[in-house]
Amino acid sequence: MHIFGELNGTFHLCCHAAFQDNPTIVGSHKESLVDIWNSDTYKKTRLNFLKNKIPADCITACYNKEKQGSDSNRLQVNKRFSKHAHLQAKTNLDGSLNNKPTYLDIRFGNLCNFKCRMCSPHSSTSWYTDTLETGFSKVIDHFTKNKVFWEDVPDFIPHLEEVYFAGGEPFVQDGHYKLLELIIDSGHAKNINLSYNTNLSYSKYKKHNIQELWDNFKSISLWPSMDGFGKRAEYSRKGLSWEKFHTNAMLYKKYITTISSVINIFSITSMPDLILWCKHNNFDFYGTTLIYPLEQKITCLPKSTKKEILAMYKCFLYTHKDILNTYDIEQIKNWLTFMMSRDDSHLLPAFKLEQTRLDNLRNESFTEIFTEYSSWY
Repeated sequence: MHIFGELNGTFHLCCHAAFQDNPTIVGSHKESLVDIWNSDTYKKTRLNFLKNKIPADCITACYNKEKQGSDSNRLQVNKRFSKHAHLQAKTNLDGSLNNKPTYLDIRFGNLCNFKCRMCSPHSSTSWYTDTLETGFSKVIDHFTKNKVFWEDVPDFIPHLEEVYFAGGEPFVQDGHYKLLELIIDSGHAKNINLSYNTNLSYSKYKKHNIQELWDNFKSISLWPSMDGFGKRAEYSRKGLSWEKFHTNAMLYKKYITTISSVINIFSITSMPDLILWCKHNNFDFYGTTLIYPLEQKITCLPKSTKKEILAMYKCFLYTHKDILNTYDIEQIKNWLTFMMSRDDSHLLPAFKLEQTRLDNLRNESFTEIFTEYSSWY
């Protein structure tokens, strides 16, 4: 039911699988969407899934996280889209499908005004000045001006129920607006839900009034990205103004149900503050434990720091038990279980090396912001 086109122009099983080592590639931006949807690799993968033969990239992205006590994208989407489970039985003997996807996820470039420490130049143009990698000078965008892609999109639109946008930063993607206008002109917008992962730093872009465009669609769901709270979040998400984020969160409040967080070394100690902010403003929160970069995983923290974090959350859960629901508590426990699942502290020298390099470039100081880490850093 789902098709995903990555920033680099390749099509993968999903956005989580795409970031694993040697991910399954089901197609390219040079091919038509019709051909990709029933490509040989896609067909083989569907048949393997039906035989419980799980691709290695899916095991790493989801199944291993579940074994370590963390939530996964697989579990989330299985709950959300269970109504489409019947499509498995309609898979043809060769693995092809007669139906078209109902969920479209196309990344219209890496243009972004943030350079988050867990990110890279592959996903953000702002990273170009700070990266050690070479060859980055122009925006990476394989879809906005791709004639092959736009020839097939009109045939897919009548079947769509969900369209998801992420980045880069989707609010500044020309291809994002081009697709919205095409859907509106088709007359099918009223049947389609839009969802976004956004840094929420924009309220207007060029000539576009995004809220007027949204009025044509069935529903809008924003999942603003925020990893931690206040100055700690500003440090890890370079370009972020916490004050501006708060202002825009209030501006777009009717579209926001959930704040999306990456749980890593930078965010784990201030997530309680973000959770309280979410509760105060009637937002849900969803945190997914980071897998890459490896040295930023919370499993890398020293044992003594992990014990301090466990004690902090124990106090937090007890103090605020009246405002936390069962799912909130389950999420937090999953993060902590994942943190304690293994000892990756041997990666901390690599963590410090990279943060020191970025601190020198950005005139920042890790220990001034994260005083709770100063003993081991």
